[in-house]
Amino acid sequence: MNCLILLTFLVVAATAQVQCPDPQPCSGACGSVHDPAIVKKGKDSYYRFTTFGGISIATAPDLKGPWTVQGDALPGGSIIDLPGNTSIWAPDVHHIGNLYYMYYAVSTGGSQNSAIGVASSPSMDSGTWTDHGSLGILQSSNYNLIDPNLLIVDYGASLLLSFGSFWTDIYQIELSDPLTIAPGASPYQLDFNSTGIGSVEGSYQFWWPTDGTIYYYLFSSSGACCNTPPNLPPPGDEYHINVCRSETPNGGFVDKNGVSCLSSNGGSLVLGSHDNVYAPGGEGVMYDSDVGLVLYYHYVNPTIGYDSQDFQFGFNIFSFDAEGWPVVTG
Repeated sequence: MNCLILLTFLVVAATAQVQCPDPQPCSGACGSVHDPAIVKKGKDSYYRFTTFGGISIATAPDLKGPWTVQGDALPGGSIIDLPGNTSIWAPDVHHIGNLYYMYYAVSTGGSQNSAIGVASSPSMDSGTWTDHGSLGILQSSNYNLIDPNLLIVDYGASLLLSFGSFWTDIYQIELSDPLTIAPGASPYQLDFNSTGIGSVEGSYQFWWPTDGTIYYYLFSSSGACCNTPPNLPPPGDEYHINVCRSETPNGGFVDKNGVSCLSSNGGSLVLGSHDNVYAPGGEGVMYDSDVGLVLYYHYVNPTIGYDSQDFQFGFNIFSFDAEGWPVVTG
């Protein structure tokens, strides 16, 4: 099966054809999933965190399920005093030291009155999370404080948080510890698309060694999210997952053709619409010792519906091609 997506860079239209296998099977609570974050705990316990409410937590013995909803991480919402604090967005969860840290966003649709918060837990279970509130990143007209993702560099020696959506897209800031912005740190830009076709958002950074070189991969969701019939965008302008990479974690990202993802609208397709998978995005990446490299995301199945409660959980196995670029394989 092929997915065909039209990407426009400046005034040049190019068509990229990428092999797109169907998502792996999913059983149990596989619907109403937005912006999933997955963490494996032990040998056979998976935790999935998703947008809305106080961040819904589901668990399963396998990535394929059966998924069972356990409750919310923050049942009363966030302590951040902003509109939207009872319907939290875009969780990102990591195990650092003896605790799990969950970064999240408080906002409302189309607003820059947003903040990124963080909570911690010894176990990830519902009822065990302590909300620490806002990280304290200053608001700006240049970016939106949503879609946080933490990159752990050199096994914890450096912590880099990326974020952003619309306006001028993806930014990053250094943390000194999971709860604290590094002294003197301020956000700097990583990725920007000026074409006006949707946004670049939902960034996720991941590093992997290829032929002796450690590459830092910047995945993102690009295009129009969440449209419903009869207001679907032209084919190719809907959500899809792109990737850029660099030999450093905090800049210099380019696509497969060497095009800058910051200054020249670069970005290489990883996964787009195909068959009954429409507008995949809200992605994350993990390495699972049992199955390998995993790309997980939400998507619309048109046979089920386009509304927010109909979004589905999907994941695929991926590997790297001869030049070290991600390829979805199964």
